Amino acid sequence: MKTNAAKLVEQLKKRSSKDPSDVAQKRMVPVETVIGVSTRDVRALAKKTAKDRMLAEELWSSPFVEAKALAILLLPPKLVDDALIETWVTEINDWSTCDLFVKTIMTGRTDALDWAVKWVSEPRLYTKRAGLALIANFCMRAKTFADEVSASIIFTIRQTAPDDRDHVRQACCWALREFGKSNTESHEQACVLALELIESDHAEVVWVGRCAYRELEDLIKVPERRRLISRKSKTGMKYAD
Repeated sequence: MKTNAAKLVEQLKKRSSKDPSDVAQKRMVPVETVIGVSTRDVRALAKKTAKDRMLAEELWSSPFVEAKALAILLLPPKLVDDALIETWVTEINDWSTCDLFVKTIMTGRTDALDWAVKWVSEPRLYTKRAGLALIANFCMRAKTFADEVSASIIFTIRQTAPDDRDHVRQACCWALREFGKSNTESHEQACVLALELIESDHAEVVWVGRCAYRELEDLIKVPERRRLISRKSKTGMKYAD
């Protein structure tokens, strides 16, 4: 017999270990939407539960952020269609759910960058963040970029940098940093863009540039790693000048 959504929510409530008020404040969501379950415990419950799209959709309809996280973890990747993606992304109301949705459901898709570019053009806060988070995750996985892909990423970050909403500009910085860590060529391109942003007359654009450049200027390429790493890291110090 399949475990239904109501029973899983009850199991989540039994695993409550955090003050819902603290979690709500961190996530910037109403306290009544928080049970107080750690991410580790949500993942542990997901591992014990078979993936099932219908069950995931029932959990997604729950008001609790932990139930939505569980829904994301229980959604079978092969059963994800465009309609579900469109619906869920417009119903995300906090940064943590947004980032988990992107990392778990969207990053491995062959059309990931298409979705990212589409979402970044949307005005809605967490749809735009989803686009930037998807670019960041896409860059983490990619070894190299075709010229048109690099150009698209750079254009998207440049166009998004003026957004003064914290959860957008933080994701914009994240996307730029991850692009710059991918390889030496993208690192050079990311540094050029970061320095360009720093020269802007707009404070929010300058913030994105400085946020990214603080990490980018410290990166080096080492033989053991595919991506660039900090020269101050244990491995990086072996090769730093």
